[in-house]
Amino acid sequence: MEVNGIQNALGSSEVSGTNRAQMDTYEFLKLLIIELTNQNPLEPLKDRDFMAQMAQINTAQSIENLGDSLTGLQAASLIGRQVEAYNVAGEKISGEVKAVEMSRGRIYLRVDEQLVDFNTVRRIL
Repeated sequence: MEVNGIQNALGSSEVSGTNRAQMDTYEFLKLLIIELTNQNPLEPLKDRDFMAQMAQINTAQSIENLGDSLTGLQAASLIGRQVEAYNVAGEKISGEVKAVEMSRGRIYLRVDEQLVDFNTVRRIL
């Protein structure tokens, strides 16, 4: 099977060296299903290879969860601190972080009664 066949089956996703780190679990599972359905019946995927791939999925999910937890802790550590960031309207604001909120998988800071995406914090004063 040609590599182009796998790339076309995945759609717009690429499996290059730079994007491999960004590949999420869903894309990894799609690739695994494609691999299993297109394997050579005379040389099927060995059990240990399959288990190794499943272990990689679990490791990647654990690392992603750890990263999310650390980001939440970083945001929480800003409570009571002065920050400079951009609000949801794109305006530059500065003020004291009063609370941390999570909405739709994103972390927001409540800065002087305005919501600020944690990723827009530019300075901690």
